[in-house]
Amino acid sequence: MNFIKRGLLSITRKKGKALILLAVIFILGNVISGSISIQQATGNVEKNIKEKLGAAATVELDYKALENMDEEEQMSIEIADLDLELIKQIGEISYVKYYDYNMSTWLGSESLQSYQGEEMDDAGVEVVADGMSPDFMLKGINYAPVLDFEEGIGNLVEGRIFESQEVENGSSVAIISKKIAEKNDLQIGDNFTLTNSVMDYDETTGEEKVATSRDVVLEVIGLFEPASANVEQSEEDAEMLDFMDIDYQNTIYVPNEIISNESRYQSEEYMKIDEEYAEMVEAEGTDYSDIYTPIFVLKSPEDSVAFEEEVQPLLPELYKVTNAGDQYDSIAAPVESMSKLAGYVLIVAVSATVLIIGLVVLLFLRDRKHELGIYLSLGEQRARVVGQILIEVMVVAVIGITLSLFSGNFLAQGISNTLLNAEDTQMEDDMMYYSELQAYQNNITTDDVVESYEVRLDSSYILMFYLIGLLTILVSTIIPLVYIVRLNPKKIMM
Repeated sequence: MNFIKRGLLSITRKKGKALILLAVIFILGNVISGSISIQQATGNVEKNIKEKLGAAATVELDYKALENMDEEEQMSIEIADLDLELIKQIGEISYVKYYDYNMSTWLGSESLQSYQGEEMDDAGVEVVADGMSPDFMLKGINYAPVLDFEEGIGNLVEGRIFESQEVENGSSVAIISKKIAEKNDLQIGDNFTLTNSVMDYDETTGEEKVATSRDVVLEVIGLFEPASANVEQSEEDAEMLDFMDIDYQNTIYVPNEIISNESRYQSEEYMKIDEEYAEMVEAEGTDYSDIYTPIFVLKSPEDSVAFEEEVQPLLPELYKVTNAGDQYDSIAAPVESMSKLAGYVLIVAVSATVLIIGLVVLLFLRDRKHELGIYLSLGEQRARVVGQILIEVMVVAVIGITLSLFSGNFLAQGISNTLLNAEDTQMEDDMMYYSELQAYQNNITTDDVVESYEVRLDSSYILMFYLIGLLTILVSTIIPLVYIVRLNPKKIMM
């Protein structure tokens, strides 16, 4: 009789043993199935959230490393500025889609009114400060299309972006927010005036006063609006977003060269009134006027690790690469802990399956010792006897794994919901530092991570489960089959 037919008949004739094996495979299959479901779900969460966080990166000081130094080390170390040539070198790396480096400064104005929020504007309240308040942040750009517009932080709603020649020459042109334009009745082509004031501290009165100043006249070439996010926000988040919106509405985009000139003017004038500052600048050979903040937009969030590995060796001491996706590690604790737990459970489940199924098969083979001896004494090849046992086990295994495929996925959903709801996630106690990347990151919270977690029954999960499950059963079956190979038919039949 064909060994395949013998194997199938053995399953139907020995239903009790087949059901016991089916029950064991079904139970262990549920554990393996649930673990794989959770791991695949957490992997999808990481991929989706990091895509939402964006593909921006920057190079900045490692403040945590500075904080961990003792006072003597902090006093002895010299922190170098980022060299412009280094920024350009990094920008030419193949992973970079486009990049920019920015300068910034704050200026005031006697004629231009700043935006103070919807409530203040609707109430007709004007904020009056003693003297001229530096309400306007000039943000210098080198990337003419304006990276903030390319990345959707703001939208150009009227006028045009900069021309490359205007950026290179430092032309006196600017892009302002539409609210500032409306509040000050400014149109495309109009000029407005800011004031660059150098302040001096009066030790007699204990107040600051204007030592000198000069006007900065700019032409409006474009109007922008912040990109609105139509999502529900908590009251605390809404207040923070309002504060950030006010800052952004008062931002004025200009070529870097304008800010470089104004910063250098401030430094030179301050050297005239502060001897200590002048001595420090002369000793160190820099006036701190050209300090750039680089932003690199990568072609894909998946390039972040490779980009960091290539850039880090180029950086001066105490500088590091920060990626937008780094925020994921601080907000995904519930999902990450569950992924680790699922990984441990999967290892234990596979090991237990190999051990338990191996023992069960071995016990069944010992009970069938005389049957196997008869096959061998009649001249049946050992390979065909081994094949019969494999067929018996694998047919039952396919049925058990198929049943556990659905039940394990269902159990994974229930367990995941329980673990996620029970997880009490706390933010790290480490000091939080402002990063330039915050403007290029979507406002993703732990709740967003949890909500994006979804256990699905898809083709990749099914393929992975059958591969791991059947391979585990096959390994656990092959081990006891050594028993058949070592059988001596003569001794069995005596």
